[in-house]
Amino acid sequence: MKRFHVLVRQTIRELRDQGERFPDLRTRRWPCRGTRGRIRGALVVGGILLVSTPPDLQITWGSRRLEKLDGPSERAQAVSAVEGRQEPGGQEQEVAEKRRDAFLLVQEVLEEAKRISDPAQRWRIRLQAADLLWTLDEPAGRSLCENLMDEIVRMEVKEERGGRERPANVGLRRALFRELLHVVIRRDSRFAARLIERLTDEEAERATGGLTRAALYQEMLAALWDASAGDVSREVSLLTDVLGRVLSPGGEIPPLVSVLLTSAASSPEAGDALFRVVFSRLPMLSQDSALAVLGAYLSRRFRTADSLAPLEREAQAIFAHVLARAEMLWQQARAGRAFSGSRETRRFIVSLTHDYLPLFQKFGDPAQVAQLTVYAQTLLGALPDEQRSVSPPGVAGGTLEEELQAIEREPRARVRDQRLRELALRVPPEQARKAAEKISDIRMREVTLEEVKIRQTMEQTARRQFEEAQQVAATLGDAGRRARAFIEIARALLNDRQIESGRALLERAVQEAMRAARTPRRAECFFDVAGLLAPLDATRAFHILMEAIQAANEAGPEEKVNVRDEVFGGVLFTPGKLSLTYRPEIEEIELPAELLLLAREDPYMVRLVSWRIRSPLLRSRFLLLLARALVEDVRKTGG
Repeated sequence: MKRFHVLVRQTIRELRDQGERFPDLRTRRWPCRGTRGRIRGALVVGGILLVSTPPDLQITWGSRRLEKLDGPSERAQAVSAVEGRQEPGGQEQEVAEKRRDAFLLVQEVLEEAKRISDPAQRWRIRLQAADLLWTLDEPAGRSLCENLMDEIVRMEVKEERGGRERPANVGLRRALFRELLHVVIRRDSRFAARLIERLTDEEAERATGGLTRAALYQEMLAALWDASAGDVSREVSLLTDVLGRVLSPGGEIPPLVSVLLTSAASSPEAGDALFRVVFSRLPMLSQDSALAVLGAYLSRRFRTADSLAPLEREAQAIFAHVLARAEMLWQQARAGRAFSGSRETRRFIVSLTHDYLPLFQKFGDPAQVAQLTVYAQTLLGALPDEQRSVSPPGVAGGTLEEELQAIEREPRARVRDQRLRELALRVPPEQARKAAEKISDIRMREVTLEEVKIRQTMEQTARRQFEEAQQVAATLGDAGRRARAFIEIARALLNDRQIESGRALLERAVQEAMRAARTPRRAECFFDVAGLLAPLDATRAFHILMEAIQAANEAGPEEKVNVRDEVFGGVLFTPGKLSLTYRPEIEEIELPAELLLLAREDPYMVRLVSWRIRSPLLRSRFLLLLARALVEDVRKTGG
């Protein structure tokens, strides 16, 4: 057995050596021709790797092939899904083989995920695997999603100081729960509701450190709406059911509900159903909060309508509530004291003018219009000055020269530099350089000029001034940032169907990345170039992909930038990956979706690439690319 392990390891080394001589390595050297053959070849080699691992990591086929999945239900269903097929023939046999290959690779992803140290990132990889598993074996996919839900509530993370384990904060739990819901709702929205129902109110709040079931239902409401893309006709009953669970007696209407209800005005069937749920709860809710939300919906729903049908009865009842509440507040304001209402009361007062008054003028009685006009004007004028809308501070008027002269009269150098920086980042880039060059602090001046160049590059790219954008990008002070700027310009060129110009600029980006410091940003540039080249030239994309893997393995941590540093003067321009503060860890790099094309083109080579990656998280993402390609193939063939 020992000699066998030595031979296996020697074989693996030889395969890796062949991979390093890419592109000479072609699939014709292996007894696995065609796309299906390359997939089988990749999985066979993967099987050798699995056999060569210690027994506790082995994954075997037969009655124990899914022993590492989460729970007996998954194992039983998986065995039924794969092994229960009896010697099918022809096309059915091909589909069964593809399904088995895909299943093996998904299982390998789950095994690889166990090596990821960060609990949240490990959980995310397993969620993506669960999504793929659902296609291959729905009961196993459901079971894994249930396990992931349980893991959220008991997840622990390491403290930044001391390294001790502590429960993950509510913000992280909510983010993970949102991701889980988006996956599950796409598959079965009713099942998503049952996931929440598994926890009682007390269990949910205790297990999540304050994340109540009502908060979970809010997340589900948002996920349902996002998944529907505005077309919620098939989910109306579920939406209204979840909304009813979100509204609590005596409480304010959550901002999320307000936003969704206003958005739903463009989808009357769903919008009216949600409106009626809130209207039916009006006596038990905070009145000001509910009336403000209902008014916003009615205003948008009937802005151009000739009648209030089919909500005539509800609207007239709300109008009566509005007049009564407005009169009560008006009497309080007339008492002579400075009127100060709650946040929801102030919101209701604003809605009197913005929403209800136009509705009354269009559909109400003239006497009611006169009444509401008096109430609205008096209440709005009674609010304290600090609660009224004011212009943002620090925005001066006049020409650039006038503003510069006003700033230069400031005797304090630090304040003067900060105001010059703010001006440089506010005026058009063509004028910004003049303001930036007057900054006395050398470091702040360099930072500001760099950001002015970045903004100018982005604006010129958006205006399709590609030549000018390249000229400015070439003057950026960091090779990695020049590479990133060229990539973004090239992306715009390709979207504009200027293929040759885009490809040439991508090669220029590669040369800049070669000169850049060995950081995760450099590796990310190579990955993005490979993704953009994948639809155009798979061979060149593979070359760049190998460079990306090497760059990722060599990358060291990059010093984080504190945005409160004085050099930023309290203002920081942050355009995504071109930001001066963008310093990702290697585990934070997301692989471009276009790399899926390479997984389809040559799954064997993608498998070879995955062996070279040191980061378990990045390696898991590569395996997911290949697994997704296989699963989509299964789906297309009706498997």
